[in-house]
Amino acid sequence: MHKEKARMIKFWVLGLAWLLAAPALAAEDLCATPVATEQGQVAGTAAPGMAACSYKGIPYAAPPEDELRWQAPRPPAARTGVLKAKAFGPSCIQDESFSGGGKSKVFSEDCLTLNIYRPVRSGTFPVMFWIHGGGFTQGAGSYEMYDGARLAAEREVVVVSINYRLGVLGFLALPELAAEDPHHSTGNYGMLDIIAALNWVRANIAGFGGDPNNVTIFGESAGGVAVCNLLASPLAAGLFQQGVIESGGCDLVLTQEKGFEQGRKFARAAGCEESDVVDCLRSALVWKMLGPAAAGFNASAQVDGYVLSAKPIEVFKTGEFNRVPVLVGSNKDEFNMALLLMPGAMFASRSMLTKTLHKTVGQRADEMLALYSFDDYRKPAFLIGALFADGFGSRAFAAAEELSPYTPVYLYRFDWDDERWGKSMGAFHGLEIPLVFGNLKLHLRTAPLRLVLPKKAAGKAEPLSGQMMSYWTNLAKTGTPNAGELPAWPKYNTQARERIYLDTAISVAPLSAKEVERYQYFAALSIEDLRWGETEEKKK
Repeated sequence: MHKEKARMIKFWVLGLAWLLAAPALAAEDLCATPVATEQGQVAGTAAPGMAACSYKGIPYAAPPEDELRWQAPRPPAARTGVLKAKAFGPSCIQDESFSGGGKSKVFSEDCLTLNIYRPVRSGTFPVMFWIHGGGFTQGAGSYEMYDGARLAAEREVVVVSINYRLGVLGFLALPELAAEDPHHSTGNYGMLDIIAALNWVRANIAGFGGDPNNVTIFGESAGGVAVCNLLASPLAAGLFQQGVIESGGCDLVLTQEKGFEQGRKFARAAGCEESDVVDCLRSALVWKMLGPAAAGFNASAQVDGYVLSAKPIEVFKTGEFNRVPVLVGSNKDEFNMALLLMPGAMFASRSMLTKTLHKTVGQRADEMLALYSFDDYRKPAFLIGALFADGFGSRAFAAAEELSPYTPVYLYRFDWDDERWGKSMGAFHGLEIPLVFGNLKLHLRTAPLRLVLPKKAAGKAEPLSGQMMSYWTNLAKTGTPNAGELPAWPKYNTQARERIYLDTAISVAPLSAKEVERYQYFAALSIEDLRWGETEEKKK
């Protein structure tokens, strides 16, 4: 009797183990099944601990090396075998020494790859296309905090992350390069890469369960700027149906004249001043793109008459842009982490900071200080932090003001700061990213942010993270962030000027008169006006 009972227990244990293992086996089978693309088949792997498949390092364009350096991206080569997409591709050439967002293992000019995360079930799902930040000089789609497995598994979307050319390699402009281009375009190679990746998604994402007719572009910092540019670019028309701008600006582009000016400066510093300047630069070792020759290079998209006809914010005013629902916002304390890293900044006196402000922005210092009072801040340095935060906030405000007459717009401010040293660091630049992706646990492994977001703080952020994941993916699914029991997020309009505040307790309130005054002041300043250290006195 005891032996029979033991056999029955063993049978049930083995049966339960098989049932528990079955979903994992099914996931592995689905993820490993080759998917057809225009270049050949691609096989993925099951994402650890998630009901999602991942496909990493898929080329969406040919390597922009040798004669293809500073040319528009070309289609990738066809493959005969199955690409086992288990590892991320190399990150684009960059100086990653000061990056706080992640670390790369390999760098190469052969870097135009993308990564896909999909739910482990059949169906057709909205696509969320992520554009990383880093000032157009740093970053990669492979950073751990951009892992799309949880969004894919829990919210049933297909997440795509990409690499694109950075720095001098992505944004160099020269008349000689314009002359050889069939569209006379130069200086927008990084933007053309992003558009090429969107075209690849449109052609191939259906095989990965994605809906090519329902794509949401979202990005933070420089990625948010890229979203602005895509909203304004005729080349991106029809390639996306929603957009999210996180801490980005829609006026942060250069004129072609400025692009040529800094391009000439770089060429001279790189030792390429002769008539064959393009050949010289294309034959130069890649380290010159990061060395002293590139010091001070402003990596930025440019008004070239092809990718962009004008600054995006000016295009929005005409109504002649890619009209899609847009979610736009900034963080309450964008600059505070940077303040903490500046020697002595947190201990500087009012007079010292005022003097420094005059040295850096000249006569505009008095205009700025007239909008603030040191008495409103716990430390004088936080007033400087407020200036920068309002610089970001003003860009979100300006975008909402100009877009909202033509298309649905939802304005936010991210206020959550219940992390270690929250009273000093606040809701700093980029802090919303792990909440949007639901990667608070993954984020704990990313230095140095794990120091300010330990397990206890990450646990406190989980409820808000779940709400933000819902807002973002609702936009992707339906064109509005609202659904279910979430606090209602009103559309923005230029009369009520309501904004949602993303915090432990989510709230909605209109912008105050003081906020509107500050935002209007900063929004009226150009990218050159806002560049610290570039006063007229220093230029002379």
